[in-house]
Amino acid sequence: MYRRFLLVLCVAAVLLAGCASDYRVVQTEQFDMLNQCAVAAEQNHQQLLQQQQQLAGRVDEVLQQLAAQQTPPPSPPPQCPEVRYIASPQNSAPREPRDAAAKQLVGAVEQVRFEAFGVTLPARIDTGIATAVLDARDIQAFERNSEEWVRFTIAPETGEPQQIERKLTRMASVPVANGDAKKRPVISARFTLGRVSQQGEFILMDRSATDYPVLLGRLALRDVMIVDVSRENLAPVRDEQGDSQ
Repeated sequence: MYRRFLLVLCVAAVLLAGCASDYRVVQTEQFDMLNQCAVAAEQNHQQLLQQQQQLAGRVDEVLQQLAAQQTPPPSPPPQCPEVRYIASPQNSAPREPRDAAAKQLVGAVEQVRFEAFGVTLPARIDTGIATAVLDARDIQAFERNSEEWVRFTIAPETGEPQQIERKLTRMASVPVANGDAKKRPVISARFTLGRVSQQGEFILMDRSATDYPVLLGRLALRDVMIVDVSRENLAPVRDEQGDSQ
């Protein structure tokens, strides 16, 4: 019996020793796996930290670019002091321009005096044309002292026709009935209308079929006359001696 008991004890001791050895082997393998997992986790953590740092750097660059592109808000307009005007009694009423009184008031039809020709002719005020027109008959161009001249006849309503010679100023294109343009001679002559006497250009044309031998255009009226088309014969007529009638 005693021998059997010792044998059992020995067997039990051997079994216990084998189990303890297997347990140590299993525990060591688990520790190795855990250590590998910890190393892998640490590496992943380091990679995440690097990615976060790179992303934070890019965000800072974008914010700096946006800040550089932003324009400052417009500054408020300067506050100007209020200016008050006190009108004196003599300046309280509106006044006409100074040069308005100096201009000659004319109507739709006036009498124009040509001192160099010795005639007074009725004129139609026509603001639709630029250059004035003078009724001239038998127009002939000729040369005098190597210069171009023109000879023509004026036929006033009263008195004998007069032949006149004037230096040619230029040739002007004038529309005709068929839509084409024809060259007409232009002369320079002094004329008087009311109290205004000045030099002007006149296109020579045969106006025998019209009521008015003279047309006064914008160039003859500019800066010196005011036109009232609703009235006629507003300017005083000058006779041969220069007196107003």
